[in-house]
Amino acid sequence: MQRLTDDMRRDWVEKGYLLLKGALTRDQVANYLSATDEVVAKYRETHPEAREQDALNIIQTVERSPNFDSLIDHPSTFGVIVDLIGPYLQIMGTVIYVRYPSGDMPFGWHTDGGASLREFRVAPDSRPLNFKIQYFLTDIPKDNRANFCFVPGSHRRDFPEEGFAKEAWPEDGVQLVAEAGDAVIFTYGLWHGVAPNEGENIRRSVTFRYGQLWSRPWDYEKAPPEVLARMTPRQRRLMGDIGPNSAPGAYYAPEDQFDIILDGIEQPPK
Repeated sequence: MQRLTDDMRRDWVEKGYLLLKGALTRDQVANYLSATDEVVAKYRETHPEAREQDALNIIQTVERSPNFDSLIDHPSTFGVIVDLIGPYLQIMGTVIYVRYPSGDMPFGWHTDGGASLREFRVAPDSRPLNFKIQYFLTDIPKDNRANFCFVPGSHRRDFPEEGFAKEAWPEDGVQLVAEAGDAVIFTYGLWHGVAPNEGENIRRSVTFRYGQLWSRPWDYEKAPPEVLARMTPRQRRLMGDIGPNSAPGAYYAPEDQFDIILDGIEQPPK
């Protein structure tokens, strides 16, 4: 597994994000992209009100297709995720993003969790409360191709109380140019948005949010039994299954948490 380096940790503290180049192979990208298109097609069958040109955010990705199970603890990224957030973690939500050609920003500048969560700014050497990892399944070769937009280092300062007009551009804002297979991890307090898509291609990506085990998940407290049944013990734990002990203390710190989460992850010598 790839692990967090000193340079990566410094960038995380100072900039609030990490870009992991080539996190997914081309074959993996093709498989996840095919699964994404299948989910989108089924979603449109059950949501006829969704117009073809509308940006889509389709939640509960893992429940919709078993083809995304391997992203729960993907070997190219999970070591970095655990190094950042610690072993007492869970998946709080999963979303497929679909961004069609449009001259407008589909989503303006914001922080995740709204005004409440952005008020919590932990110490630089602290574990984060939660963050997202976004896997890009299509190339984003230049600006204004539905790029992930962000302001490096903005997680360390106050978001403007009045916010930003939808098409406004904050000082130091940048657009991320990425290849299919790249992934970006970013903290909840990072100012970010989505650029217009002035190209001809549809941008697709999938996002997993990880948070501390004591936090309330966004999708559901525990994935449905039929979803958990197909998963590995670690995937089950990350999707909310803490085993037969349902006492509150067991939820915050299950006794077997290290054995399950760190299975296969080499630990540094003590």
